[in-house]
Amino acid sequence: MRFTGALSLTTAAAAWAATGLMATVFADGAEPAVKVLTNSDFLMWTKDQSLALVEFYAPWCGYCQAMAPAYEMAAEALKKDKIPLAKVDCTAEIQVCDDMGVEGYPTLKVVRNGAFAPYNGTRQEASIVDYMRRHSKPALQKIKPVHFDNFVDSGHIVVVGFVDDNEADLAALKSVAEESFDEYLFGYVSDKSVAKKFGVPYPGIAVFKDFDTRKDVFGFTRDADRLRRVVRSSSIPVLGELSVQTFGTYVRSGIPIGLLFYDGQEMRQRLQEEFLDLAIKYKHDVSLALVDARIYHKHAKALNLQSKWPAFAIQEPAKHLKYVFPHFRVLTAEKVGDFVGDFVSGKLEPNFKSQPIPAKSDAGVFDLVAKQFNEIVFDRNKDVLIEFYAPWCIYCKRMAKAYADLGETFRGNPNMVIAKMDGTANDIPSGDPGFQFPGFPTVVLVRAGDNAIIRYNGDRSLDSLIGFIKKHAVHSSTHEEPVVIEKASEAQQHVYIEAPKNALGYTPKETRHIEL
Repeated sequence: MRFTGALSLTTAAAAWAATGLMATVFADGAEPAVKVLTNSDFLMWTKDQSLALVEFYAPWCGYCQAMAPAYEMAAEALKKDKIPLAKVDCTAEIQVCDDMGVEGYPTLKVVRNGAFAPYNGTRQEASIVDYMRRHSKPALQKIKPVHFDNFVDSGHIVVVGFVDDNEADLAALKSVAEESFDEYLFGYVSDKSVAKKFGVPYPGIAVFKDFDTRKDVFGFTRDADRLRRVVRSSSIPVLGELSVQTFGTYVRSGIPIGLLFYDGQEMRQRLQEEFLDLAIKYKHDVSLALVDARIYHKHAKALNLQSKWPAFAIQEPAKHLKYVFPHFRVLTAEKVGDFVGDFVSGKLEPNFKSQPIPAKSDAGVFDLVAKQFNEIVFDRNKDVLIEFYAPWCIYCKRMAKAYADLGETFRGNPNMVIAKMDGTANDIPSGDPGFQFPGFPTVVLVRAGDNAIIRYNGDRSLDSLIGFIKKHAVHSSTHEEPVVIEKASEAQQHVYIEAPKNALGYTPKETRHIEL
């Protein structure tokens, strides 16, 4: 960790927090578990903490309300560890939240003596407690045999190397421990009798966890990539439940997710029994998970699934790709197994939602759809400015006239394309992180020549948009003769300016109307 200066909510938890019942926990005058910070004491308090966690929230934010009970209980549990938890109301303490670059709610940051880093755990009490306790210790700890049982019981997922205490054997383990510090507890023991007691080869690796198999055992490896893969695959439950609380764990594993949607407990039970063996077979390649379609129907829709259950799709979050099991086929473990096997073998093509290709028009703004995306956007001879919008977005509607005028302004330049794309009706058929965005409208320029992706951060006026094009585009004149750009070098082909990522269960500060 580097330190620097729509989905439905759990109704009961949200109601409990929203109705103020939390306040009764401390009605007897005891010190509140969570410290309330303001503009006046924020800097001094955070500078004095060797390790603490701060939540930036808004009282109206549903996700904040849902997390409140878990946050309070985690604060109470961490008192004995002397790790304080605090919170800042960003609707009241505006200056602090602006200074901290808060873009949405809730935002959680780990603080050490005034230096901040993102909190990368989930929002459950156990996860918060485990995460903060882990950060109070070294990334890789040497375990004394007498303390071994306590160590493996001290975290949700604990990785132990049974190896000799030498630099060559510890290098890969230490490397993975340092990069995965936010997620797992790492240690090593050099006593062969401990390995024998727990049925682990020496040298070897064991992943202890408090779910499904409880322990996964592997042969020792000095290959950091292989070690990373086995640890991450073991961290995901075999045919677990995917929800707003667990989604981040699946995404961080880096393993594609196979989502089995159900719409009732009877169907869930049947799927769990029928697909368990398949989930075990492919656990290192695709993490199969059960998803309640009654709660997460919006996510099903985003995967291009019809509202017919059960249904199955494979999602690759890192690449923003999805593969849909055909709805006309009967969903059985055998047929889904063939589908997953084809995916692992690279035989499947991803699915993209797209509007029909529109009829040719001489309008100044080009109506872009997914079916034409790569052809239009990555033409190296042209600069392409794209507005991603939603028909219901009030900010998009306010910007519509200025954007239409922008199209007319550059109508005479054949090497400048001013385009717009309905982000609710079209997928973006590109895994480039430059096309990730937190809300509507989002405007990006794909520059001629090197296809660099540059995000627009100005206001929604015509003058500001023109100024952006003048500054960043290759063909920035309002009238220009066709010019052929030479192909970019290999080093230039993947240049982009990254856009912010939108986390599941996160309310953007400005675009609060976005459907998550």
